[in-house]
Amino acid sequence: MVEVAGDTPVLFDSGVRSGADIVKALAMGASAVGIGRPYAWGMALGGADGTAHVLRALLAETDLIMAVDGYASVKDLTMEALRPTR
Repeated sequence: MVEVAGDTPVLFDSGVRSGADIVKALAMGASAVGIGRPYAWGMALGGADGTAHVLRALLAETDLIMAVDGYASVKDLTMEALRPTR
């Protein structure tokens, strides 16, 4: 999809539930990742504070995965990041 889109930003917004999902979407070329239901669940359970908590948790998990895997920046994420090394 990213190849077909050319210069048009590609937004990924389907089934994102974790930081790992965010890392995968960005590595596949997404310009941005929507989080759909998780923010709504946070809102339902804790209002604005619940939503902020969900966003902080997703960001923290994304940062942790990237750090553990050795990626300093989102720009470093490529399809190669998704392939297991042997």
